[in-house]
Amino acid sequence: MVKKDDIQAIIDLQRRVDRDRRQLETEEWLRLKLSIGQLKSLFFISNRGQTNLGSLAAALKVTPTNTTGIVERLVKRGLISRTENPEDRRFLVLKTTTRGEQLVSELRQRRSERMREILGRLNDSDITRLKTALKSLVVAIETADSEAARKTKMSK
Repeated sequence: MVKKDDIQAIIDLQRRVDRDRRQLETEEWLRLKLSIGQLKSLFFISNRGQTNLGSLAAALKVTPTNTTGIVERLVKRGLISRTENPEDRRFLVLKTTTRGEQLVSELRQRRSERMREILGRLNDSDITRLKTALKSLVVAIETADSEAARKTKMSK
């Protein structure tokens, strides 16, 4: 049986890892001259492939009117495009441009490089154990997600 102290220790260690990752990302993000809202929007749009103002607003937990300025600034910087939806002209389609995708890709690449550098400091045995543990964690996450989705589906 897993002890509460062990679980808390894992949570604390994960926070430390996250803090290191966020520090690196924060330094990178500050150089971009983008607001947090713009950065979140850029990543959301990139992750979705394309979206609309309503979905972006829901993700940011603001009204569509509040996203208009964010979108306008990203369009002006050439990071996203905004076009009419041919199927329903009331909705605009938001997509990252090649320049926007390149920026997102560079940020992700820097994060990966940092993790490669850190993981490269571990010995083979530690890497193997970490890989096994992370695989188990992913399985637990996927199980929890599918149980939550099933419960949501059943409650509708």
